[in-house]
Amino acid sequence: MPSPLVSIIMNCYNSDRFLNEAIDSVYAQTYTNWEIIFWDNASTDNSAQIAKSYDNKIKYFLADETTPLGEARVLAVQQAKGDYLAFLDCDDLWLPKKLEQQMDIFMQNHDGPALVYGRCEFFYSDRDKKSYLLRDGQTLPEGKVFRPLAQDNFIPFLSAVVDHEKYVECGGFPSHLKHSPDYWLFIHLAKKYRIRALQDVCCRHRTHGDNLTHDLILTAAHESIEIVSQFLPDKDAEDGLKYQHVKLIFACLKEGHYTQALYMFARQNCRILFIKELFRRLAFRLMR
Repeated sequence: MPSPLVSIIMNCYNSDRFLNEAIDSVYAQTYTNWEIIFWDNASTDNSAQIAKSYDNKIKYFLADETTPLGEARVLAVQQAKGDYLAFLDCDDLWLPKKLEQQMDIFMQNHDGPALVYGRCEFFYSDRDKKSYLLRDGQTLPEGKVFRPLAQDNFIPFLSAVVDHEKYVECGGFPSHLKHSPDYWLFIHLAKKYRIRALQDVCCRHRTHGDNLTHDLILTAAHESIEIVSQFLPDKDAEDGLKYQHVKLIFACLKEGHYTQALYMFARQNCRILFIKELFRRLAFRLMR
């Protein structure tokens, strides 16, 4: 049987700095039946010229105007022809066997997983900072993962491959979210279907000063609370919200909103979780 087509969604806005490296990591894949849906969100830099310099495996689309991330992802996926969807931001990298290993998992699992994700290495443009692995030394969760996912979005976006049909069944990306449309999708898939994990490192996320997450840390925390709250009064969602409120407190502290952080610390029933998370973060800093 022919290999299923994988549509790789690349949403781009003024991302020419690392774009060649990201695209080259797709062309280096040992799994070859793929297309890139390149959605240019009205960039003003050299992103268009770089994307158009490759062959016709890149389908280039130019937005009429810049839109929020959620809407841009929806528009990009609408152009996808593949049986499966994968995602790569323009500053990140895939390892060569990523798609091959993940598609093997899809083909070998007869329970029809909705999503296969993998282990991710986080590295810095500043070479003086040490890279690290997400959940290093731990087995990545798989199977029914709604409960842990409600507590923490542990699925790196660039690692995910999603069954296109199940993506549609769950409603796809929400267009109104500025930061977390991926979390919305993952948790809705996890509520209904099984998730599988590739335990090997399959991708690399680049951290630098222009990352979207640095600008939208409070937005991300509020959106995560909104997403998990949709499942109330589910008990797992109730427990997950305690973890999400702890993250919002830390986001407020990081952004200097100390009064708001103190108010939430006093109001939310998550003080023990806050202390545990504080020690976890301190230990992480000391190890690095």
